[in-house]
Amino acid sequence: MQRVLPWIVLLACAAHPAAGDEPLLGPVSNVWMENDLVVMTDQHYTHGSRTSHTFAEQPEGSHESRWDGRLADSLPNFGLRPEAWRGSLSLTQNIYTPVDTAATGLMPGDRPYAGWLYMTGSLLRRGTTAAGTPLLDVWTLQVGVVGPAALGEKAQNGVHRIRSLPLAQGWANQLSNEPDIATGYARAARFTVPLSERIRGEFIPHFGVRLGTVQTFASVGAQWRLGFNPPRDFGWRSIDEVIPASGGRPMDGSGSRGFHLFFGVEGRVFGHNMLLQGNLFHDSHHVDMQPFVGEVTVGAVYSGKRWDIAYTHQVRSNEFQDQGDVDSFGSFSVAYKW
Repeated sequence: MQRVLPWIVLLACAAHPAAGDEPLLGPVSNVWMENDLVVMTDQHYTHGSRTSHTFAEQPEGSHESRWDGRLADSLPNFGLRPEAWRGSLSLTQNIYTPVDTAATGLMPGDRPYAGWLYMTGSLLRRGTTAAGTPLLDVWTLQVGVVGPAALGEKAQNGVHRIRSLPLAQGWANQLSNEPDIATGYARAARFTVPLSERIRGEFIPHFGVRLGTVQTFASVGAQWRLGFNPPRDFGWRSIDEVIPASGGRPMDGSGSRGFHLFFGVEGRVFGHNMLLQGNLFHDSHHVDMQPFVGEVTVGAVYSGKRWDIAYTHQVRSNEFQDQGDVDSFGSFSVAYKW
């Protein structure tokens, strides 16, 4: 880490705004699978899966014929000079368990069993600052459910039966059914260091806020990446990040194959987390939430003409007070650019 930090600082200081007036991007579909099996555990945030589809970008000024364009035009700019907008839809299921999944009784010192199933609609606006720095604004609306209706038990134990793995025995203690309703806003910027004609380093800071019945938090973080022809997006993203995946094929045909490595950090300050503090409207198992949670991410991405393939490894600090070790999990993700 001591050898990496000087490069990170140098890249952040040397970076300058990337060029504006970038080509419009086409539609892209993404699939993520996150699991802690890569570190041989089955605990806490034990699995996540998401599918999403992000529609083609539309140029700024084309709002009149579409309701989502009119909505984009009505949102505050906060210094953004918009160039394009697009919509995105995703469906996500996350599964959480205590450490001891062989026990049938409630584990009072460990996190509750919980399944979380939700759909997210996002409106993405891409543009620049007055100085030409590329920006991405993301507005989200999320609806879903926590509890048996989220099918966490069926998903986890169904996979375990197929793979002849031990079943999680404590799902009778999971959180009760309650709605997930949330809204959020996030912004990312991109700064570039051109190291050669095709090799670039990039610094991508971001911040965001989410207000909801399941989670309420504010976050700030950054991603550094270095590689051969990195895509003109705002970083490769995991399931729970406030900045969603973007990307897609440039409509002017300027896309090219590439490969890059990235390193990311993020800190979150939680005001509420039902997945730890228990149900809002029912008596339930709960633990004492840690208000601040940090995360470190490393990954590698291959960017093709049609396919993007990535592996990400994440380490997350303790989320509740009696938690033992920090959590670690891997994420495999694939994108198809239409």
